[in-house]
Amino acid sequence: MYAPHSFIIQKFESDGDGIGGVVKTWKDFTTVKGYLDLVNGTNQATLQNAIVEESTHILIIPKYISGITDKMRVIDEEGKVYSITYPDNPMGLNHHNEIYLVFGGKNGN
Repeated sequence: MYAPHSFIIQKFESDGDGIGGVVKTWKDFTTVKGYLDLVNGTNQATLQNAIVEESTHILIIPKYISGITDKMRVIDEEGKVYSITYPDNPMGLNHHNEIYLVFGGKNGN
């Protein structure tokens, strides 16, 4: 089996700017090991189909990570940025994550 790659999962947070205002920035949520692949198509449940169809990639994380949402993003080892479209916990087993993604460019903020 191939060695997994490292990915940073980030969440968008609000921080004080020091003068009473708010600045929104991406902050690291966690770093994971996993496998990224292109999405070729699916026969999954109808509820997911619209989200899955717009997805360009899927990130498989062999060790389940709780708390990943569609308000987060993923950055790979090359600095490529992916928006999360659907964070799946297959069959609710907390065994692994299947994160559907849309490629969003490189080194984006």
